Amino acid sequence: MKDEKVLDVTKDVKWVGILDYDIVTFDVVMETKYGTTYNSYFIDADKKAVVDTAKNRFSETYLNKIKSVCDPAAIEYIIINHTEPDHSGCLDNLLQIAPNATVVGSGNAIRYLKDILGHEFRHLQVRDGDTLSLGNKTLKFIGAPNLHWPDSIFTYLPEDRLLFTCDSFGAHFCNDLMFDDLTGEYDDAFLYYFNVILKPYSKFLIKAIEKIRPLEIDQICTGHGPILRSTWKQRVAQSEALSLEALKMREKRRVFIPFVSAYHNTAILAETIAEGIRSAGEIDVHICDIENTPFGELDAELTRASGIIVGSPIINQNIILQIYQLFALINPMRDKGKLAGAFGSYGWSGEGLKLIESNLANLKLKVVSDNMFIKFTPHKEELEKAHAYGLNFGKLLLEQEQIPETECS
Repeated sequence: MKDEKVLDVTKDVKWVGILDYDIVTFDVVMETKYGTTYNSYFIDADKKAVVDTAKNRFSETYLNKIKSVCDPAAIEYIIINHTEPDHSGCLDNLLQIAPNATVVGSGNAIRYLKDILGHEFRHLQVRDGDTLSLGNKTLKFIGAPNLHWPDSIFTYLPEDRLLFTCDSFGAHFCNDLMFDDLTGEYDDAFLYYFNVILKPYSKFLIKAIEKIRPLEIDQICTGHGPILRSTWKQRVAQSEALSLEALKMREKRRVFIPFVSAYHNTAILAETIAEGIRSAGEIDVHICDIENTPFGELDAELTRASGIIVGSPIINQNIILQIYQLFALINPMRDKGKLAGAFGSYGWSGEGLKLIESNLANLKLKVVSDNMFIKFTPHKEELEKAHAYGLNFGKLLLEQEQIPETECS
């Protein structure tokens, strides 16, 4: 969809982003039933600047918008708050028409961009608290690592009281009116976006909110979805409350037992292991046959879990497709050190144990020993072993100190 609309955020700041109504999924696993936007902003100061770009496939439309608001050769700075390709995808093409521009970002951002672009470029590395003069305006940079990549920063424009936050406080929600007081209600899109993108990094979002609390803000210019000019205080407060709730949930011991079962044998084991875990003490256990479970629900369960036990039958000397899809949703940065195990039923050979254990270990989970796979149907002896396995797993989980999130530099 071609749309070269430009919107005034303030007298000197314009939205030059992209509307993407047609996108169906984002980052492969995230639904985008309302579409999304790739928000980019032009600052008309003595030294002209752009904050973030857009997805590469929209380069032609994006560059036309830039040309409509200035002579690209006059752009002196391009601030990249976060280097994910939906925000940096047009950077290389923009640099071709803005040859005098310096790319500004965190140390991680500059390193990532060198790999993304494949060539050197003029750049300026900034740290938390650094400022950059645009002549009659000033940019202040706020470190916001792991929201949701290690490279992330916020950019504050005090003269216009604008805060540019890229993915934080955003939503996959496309409406050409762009401002939150004009687009209509989008609470479900905001909550879904928070749960999938930001919830795993709640600790870091709380830190970022503390940093921006003293700022005088009129609008928050997000990277996706509506610009927050009326509800920014509510959205920040909502994000803070959701983050605190997520951190509180992590204090509880919770085991997630995802499985697939061809003839209900693996399902019986799952239920028996769960009983054993519960008998170990105060542990929440959630069993889930994941054959048809949406990826978003699986990701939410993995996020909440402090322990994960994966169950699968063996078919043709391999585990089931849905189990491999589950592995793809495990986030080694978020889930590192979580206690993990494996179980299942097989007929002729038992390759599943090693397949599951090796994948969990490679994803940086702490795999327990003596995981259990049985031949065909579980009988009394096998069920007793399954209960004992669950009891032992529960005891290990209660003894294990919670693994702190790793802060990336």
